[in-house]
Amino acid sequence: MYNGLYTAYLGMRARQRALDATANNIANASTAGYKSDRLVYSSVEAIEIEAQKRQPGDASATRPASTSEAGEQTRSQTTNRAADSLQARSIGVVAGGATDHSTGAIRETGRALDVAISGDAFLVVQTPRGERYTRAGAFTLDSAGQLVTQNGDLVVADGGPLTLPPGEPSIGEDGAVSVNNQTVGRLKLVRFNDPRTALLKEGSSLFVASGSERPQEATGATVIRGALEMSNVNAVSEMVAMMQNSREFDSLQRSITLLMNDLGRKVSSEIGRI
Repeated sequence: MYNGLYTAYLGMRARQRALDATANNIANASTAGYKSDRLVYSSVEAIEIEAQKRQPGDASATRPASTSEAGEQTRSQTTNRAADSLQARSIGVVAGGATDHSTGAIRETGRALDVAISGDAFLVVQTPRGERYTRAGAFTLDSAGQLVTQNGDLVVADGGPLTLPPGEPSIGEDGAVSVNNQTVGRLKLVRFNDPRTALLKEGSSLFVASGSERPQEATGATVIRGALEMSNVNAVSEMVAMMQNSREFDSLQRSITLLMNDLGRKVSSEIGRI
């Protein structure tokens, strides 16, 4: 009874997280540079039992037991068997988040300061919280002539923030920023071996480094001027996933209602006997 309630609860919690992620993806389906959220499911039983496995090199796994330790080991083994039995009954699913870094569709805009990236590189921007990374290349100029994002964050070039003199700006395939055919800087492009673990979402299509690896110079990436990389969300697939998760959530909710009704009847029956 209790195992059934616990399993249904974990299933509902996983579906709720899936619904939240799907709703966020749909809301950002037209956001430039947005990367969709994905959930990875795993069983509670596998997580708990895996945590109980003896670590390699544990001295207690290879050291012979003395006579005085024999009784203690017997009690410990009995406790471990009971714990494994308990964990084996705690079956359910939990969901962990991950970011899909696949490339979104490239949409031409014709704006001189709009850029998209061909390759696995990221643009670097300077925020009040430090350097951040993005694939959203919708840039503009602030009142001081500095190249900034739509949120006002400074775009970082090889030598730092970029200030453009008056004139007609242009951005080349190598990231070189020119004004009236005079190069004034080059966009800083970096890459990560595994962006799924190296970057964490911060909002507004920005990513912050997790510290698992240092950014590297992106030598193989090219800049597409006059275009933007759109969200990699497939709105149709997300809507189908939302409906499926909603049905599964409702089904699990009905299961909990039935289990609670059954539990109530059993409690009433026991009270009647007393």
